Amino acid sequence: MVMQLYVAESDALGSTLESLAREWSARTGVVVEIWALPRSPVPSGVGEAVRYTIKTVFAQIEMYGGTRRLSIAVTSRGDGLRLTISHDGEGFPEPAGDRFAVPIARFAALRGKLTVNDVHGAGTTITGAIPL
Repeated sequence: MVMQLYVAESDALGSTLESLAREWSARTGVVVEIWALPRSPVPSGVGEAVRYTIKTVFAQIEMYGGTRRLSIAVTSRGDGLRLTISHDGEGFPEPAGDRFAVPIARFAALRGKLTVNDVHGAGTTITGAIPL
């Protein structure tokens, strides 16, 4: 197995993300490093926005290739949830924001913000925050 797991404590969202990452990593061969997962429950809409965003990242990486390592951190505190995803792939040939319009809209619908910082040839970092 190529997945490296650094934080095992999680609630239902954390368990779901672990499972998604493990299955995807085994299928694609991309090393997935999970640095943090929520330790407390989060509202279902927030969890769905996070899951959808991670699935979108997985799909984009598969489409464009070149990624060897992907890092995920999801933290939840009383004031909000934070998400950071980064990978070492080639980035996207077109503006990445267009490819993430639906996840960006999902975060916005929850009064949050999702940003995509894509540097062609140097990888991508996606950051998000949703108030709780």
